[in-house]
Amino acid sequence: MTWYKRRINAPAGNDPVALNLSSVGKGQAWINGENIGRYWISFRSVPGNCPSTCDYRGRYNKLKCESNCGHPSQKLYHVPRSLLKPTGNLLVLFEETGADPSKISFVTRSVKSICASVSEADLPSPNLWKQLGTVPVNAKPRLQLECPKGQQISSIKFASFGNPEGVCGSFTKGTCHSTHSWGTTEKVCLGQPACSMEVSSETFGDNPCVDTTKSLAVEAVCS
Repeated sequence: MTWYKRRINAPAGNDPVALNLSSVGKGQAWINGENIGRYWISFRSVPGNCPSTCDYRGRYNKLKCESNCGHPSQKLYHVPRSLLKPTGNLLVLFEETGADPSKISFVTRSVKSICASVSEADLPSPNLWKQLGTVPVNAKPRLQLECPKGQQISSIKFASFGNPEGVCGSFTKGTCHSTHSWGTTEKVCLGQPACSMEVSSETFGDNPCVDTTKSLAVEAVCS
């Protein structure tokens, strides 16, 4: 067991920061006296068993959709920017198996697109409890988007109120789609650091598929 200490500079900008601990083994990490958490990089999944395709249909098999074979479950550990100084941040490791702390580095993740998908059947936001102390009987769910600090929503890549399909980055229109989806979303969100929209037919001025529970899916670009 070994204690390591190193001074490390923070990356410039406001993008989210993580500590890349891929060169260490097992232990705990601290930044400027704040515990970042335990790590166990040396514990890796069995290599060579990951399938090239993933399909959960059919008989259950615990190996069916394994991924990241031969790699640790995690190597990047989030560090809140509020804990960091521009230079000279004190990194302390308690290492149990062996490490090369000279290769530890900060990495950033640039967030360009933000997404959300909310159904009419979803519950209202818990934030209503904070604001009102209760949730009104007629309260409806809201879709909320928020850019990283210092950025604003500069464009809308996708917006559909109806039965959109897919996930963030690959949303597609379904068989039910309000033609006012895009325009309404742009009106509410463009130029804003964050925006919130009620998921209802009233918001978009039409009901593209009557007697159907609809959803709102949006992907926006921050810059």
